[in-house]
Amino acid sequence: MNQSPRETVAAAMAEMAVMRALQVAGQRLLARRSRAARGPLRTVPSWELHVHLPVGDTDLALLLRDAWVIPEAVGLPSTMIEALDQHVRILLAAGLGYRRDDLLKTLSRLPLEQLVLPWDAPAGTDKAHAPSK
Repeated sequence: MNQSPRETVAAAMAEMAVMRALQVAGQRLLARRSRAARGPLRTVPSWELHVHLPVGDTDLALLLRDAWVIPEAVGLPSTMIEALDQHVRILLAAGLGYRRDDLLKTLSRLPLEQLVLPWDAPAGTDKAHAPSK
């Protein structure tokens, strides 16, 4: 797939956001299990735990609570975050592992050229936000 620099950077940001959301969900999913159940899963990365532990549809909101605060804080557009959230919810509910190709398909449905990404916003506006040091 031949991507523009804008698409490449947007995809990298999206990938980090999705992996972080899966990590948050996995840590919460594991915390709900007994010590005996957690033991064999010690070596499984937290972003892959949903592949080994069932996730109910009713659990999704709790597992993903605050999972998108960093992407929001750095200024990813809400349209993009909503698409990524839906992508992650599908992975969790179906017990599917993360695949970059699947994420790129999700991103291809977004109007990336029309979205105001963090580096597009004029300095000094609400949309131009970088985490403070």
